[in-house]
Amino acid sequence: MLGSHWLRCLAVALIPLATACGPSLRSQTPVATPARGAAVRAVPEAKVPPAPVEPLTIVEDPVVTLIATAERHFRAGQKELEQGHVEAARQEFDRAVDLLLESPYGARTEPRIREHFDRLVDRISTYEVRALAAGDGFTEKKYEPASIDDLLALSRTFEPAPASAPELKETVQSDLLNAIHDIPIPLNQRVLSYIELFQGRLHDFIEEGMRRGSKYLPMIQNVFRAEGLPLDLAYVPLVESAFKPNALSRAKAKGVWQFMTGTAVENGLQRDWYIDERSDPEKATVAAAKYLGTLAKIFGGDWHLALASYNGGPGRLQRAIKTTRVDDFWKLAEKPRVLPRETREYVPMILAAIVIARNPAQYGFDFDAEPPHAFDKVTLPRPVDLRRVAEWTGTSVD
Repeated sequence: MLGSHWLRCLAVALIPLATACGPSLRSQTPVATPARGAAVRAVPEAKVPPAPVEPLTIVEDPVVTLIATAERHFRAGQKELEQGHVEAARQEFDRAVDLLLESPYGARTEPRIREHFDRLVDRISTYEVRALAAGDGFTEKKYEPASIDDLLALSRTFEPAPASAPELKETVQSDLLNAIHDIPIPLNQRVLSYIELFQGRLHDFIEEGMRRGSKYLPMIQNVFRAEGLPLDLAYVPLVESAFKPNALSRAKAKGVWQFMTGTAVENGLQRDWYIDERSDPEKATVAAAKYLGTLAKIFGGDWHLALASYNGGPGRLQRAIKTTRVDDFWKLAEKPRVLPRETREYVPMILAAIVIARNPAQYGFDFDAEPPHAFDKVTLPRPVDLRRVAEWTGTSVD
């Protein structure tokens, strides 16, 4: 048992501890102790209403949706090609490209669209090159029938009238006196008959050809002027093709000047399975100027013979001249067995077209000339897909 001295010491030692802990102990909330034997009731927890759940909104990325749609069309085109449906494949590929080109986001300004567009064009180009090499050419341009076929077919059944109306003869005679032609225009019945035909039955055809040709004439005349050729020859395409760069004849002559493949290559045009410069109006005009100049030299500057050889070939004309010992086209045309009918009718047809085209209002033609094409020339270091050019220039592929 401790003595009173030790109890006093212990009490003194505990006083600081009680002083230090006192405030903390007083700050605590006293816990009520239930009386002995009393029932303890649980205090119900307050019910907190659940927070409202916001509906989940999924925002679609329109660019991703656009790219996915374009990709579906591309894959559909692949499947069509695998089944041999060339035209259907081309249509699906075109839809894939058009979707990106026509998107409101712009195929160049939106990085994701730009990347997909470039890959898409590369993949389509690969298929097209394979198709062209295989010979089906599903992207080759569709050509229109050349007017020369229809006109020469008409010449087989067309018989020049015994005599044209006196008024027409007087009109042409007056016109020839007032207009200076650099190709001789004989006032004979064959030429008058074709002028009459062009004024009547073929009026709309000739007028449409002159309207279309008006945008090419300045370029053609500049080329011919530089080569020292008669400017009247600029109207030859009115009969050959009605100035359609994509005209294709039954004999496979092509373009505004209706070049056969061999003649085109001989006169500097490129022609292979992928490129055909016969359909380039300017390059074909330069080649035509070279070829017509060569024909004029062969036939001593006689443009009637040169035009006949443009249609029938220089070898045929040379043989006809050698056989008959006649070097005048009109006298040769009187010998049916010497020259084919198409060649005999071709020259007066061309001359009639020249007369009308030089003074269309005089012969009842009224049309608005089209402005020449405005363009810049750019030298490319490598082939560029026209779909990219269309995208860069904000225009259509056509």
